[in-house]
Amino acid sequence: MYSYLKDTTLAQVNAQPGAGFDNIVSLRGINYNADGGGNWMGIDYVQLSPVLPAPFPWSVGKDDNGWPVGNGGGANATFVQEAGVNDFPGNPANPEINQQADDDYYFAGEYTKTIDSNGFYDPVGSVLVNEEAAERAFAGSDNDLRYHFNLPASLKPTDQLLVTFDANNLDTNGADPHYGIEIYFNGELIQPEILIYPENLDTDYTTAPFTLAKVGAQAGPGFDNVVTLKGINYNGEGGGNWMGIDYVQLDPMPQPVFPLAVGLDDDGWPLGDGGGGNASFVQENGTINDLPGSPTNREINQQADNDYYFAGVYTKALTANGVYDPVGIVPRNEEAAERAFAAADNDLRYHFNLPATLKPSDLVTVSFDPLNLDENGTDSRYGIEVYFNEVLVQPEIVVHPSDLGKKFTTPPFTLASVKAELGLGPDNIVSLRGVNYNSDGGGNWMGIDYVQIGTLEDTPPKFLPSVVSNGRLTLAWTGSGNLEWAPAVSGPWTAITPNPTIPFSESLGLATQRFYRLRRP
Repeated sequence: MYSYLKDTTLAQVNAQPGAGFDNIVSLRGINYNADGGGNWMGIDYVQLSPVLPAPFPWSVGKDDNGWPVGNGGGANATFVQEAGVNDFPGNPANPEINQQADDDYYFAGEYTKTIDSNGFYDPVGSVLVNEEAAERAFAGSDNDLRYHFNLPASLKPTDQLLVTFDANNLDTNGADPHYGIEIYFNGELIQPEILIYPENLDTDYTTAPFTLAKVGAQAGPGFDNVVTLKGINYNGEGGGNWMGIDYVQLDPMPQPVFPLAVGLDDDGWPLGDGGGGNASFVQENGTINDLPGSPTNREINQQADNDYYFAGVYTKALTANGVYDPVGIVPRNEEAAERAFAAADNDLRYHFNLPATLKPSDLVTVSFDPLNLDENGTDSRYGIEVYFNEVLVQPEIVVHPSDLGKKFTTPPFTLASVKAELGLGPDNIVSLRGVNYNSDGGGNWMGIDYVQIGTLEDTPPKFLPSVVSNGRLTLAWTGSGNLEWAPAVSGPWTAITPNPTIPFSESLGLATQRFYRLRRP
């Protein structure tokens, strides 16, 4: 494969974007037959590609316990049977054919500068697209899987990274099947040997965090950074002769984000990518599992659990949530979330870290939208309560068919009131708990469209039912907005200053008629 027009802009070649313009790329042959060069040459393919930014974070393969044929490389790379040992730098354009790939997988990038700790070799230059084919396993003496990539120039030497992998399968013909694996970044050992036994397959292993400086990583185009998975073969001791890899990924150290959402207000359960707002909702498995649950459930019906995890570090169980061993580092948002309450399976738990920039006095709300409901009962309905670190923040709401598609938001509460803890480490949990009325004709399940957790400022203002008592009107609301009044719906509107706290109360004798509204600043 040859790449030309490196980093050429549209302006440099007088290219015109938009419909109508007839842009032309020409390949012009130069015949050297008269000089003994031959009289013809055939073309296999021609492609025009944009110069892609460095993929980061990146994945080779997916956590799918399989080797499907993919398209586009990266997470959709096609895993092929290994071909033997090769030296650096390898080929960045191997075909998707068994035994025709090599040890070196390339992401799209510019590879013009080697890093001393990786040795001396001629880098491959421009790689316009992610390589399609990746070797799938260690076997015999072929025990290096190398992944080449550029890092964004925005990264700093003190930034921390993580490598995660999952072993897919293992030769079990030996008397004691096992295989070793180590991980290197630019030749620096970042994961001492892990021994993989059959019971360890489909286990996600994540390295301890390390800085770019520690591994000699170089940010920006040109630098050939390399992550190496190195296998250790124990076939001579009855360990088996090969082990397959399901996926490998590189991530930054996760940082808390806020506000949070699982799913979108889309009245559906589409298959998503990236978790969070794009999480895939899957059918519940019918049981309530103990904490902490798994942060890596697959996007397959009845194979998720009650616990959904946002990317974060979970090393501290909060006292209110009980005693359990927290899951540690979760490099990426979980992809799969259970979609409903059903029968006795009535707990949906969402785990997250909170940014250290928040304050204990900050007001927070939880919102959700019921999507659908079992309407086979004589009085179809389902109850739902909301807890934050086991503190009840929303007493039971009974949802009827007429309430489907409505957004329900808890009254605002402070982080201090729910014993929330800030920063990486603490495992904060919001729980939606269903109350099943099937035995009373209520129906046996209810689906959730989305769940949102945010500060009061993130929530559009909405009046709660007003209260009239002892000659006074009391108003309360959720969300953030300025309270205004007017003598008529058409105005003129006047802001109540200073903007009152919740609840707001005033005498009914102030005027014969007043209208109120909340306006976002």
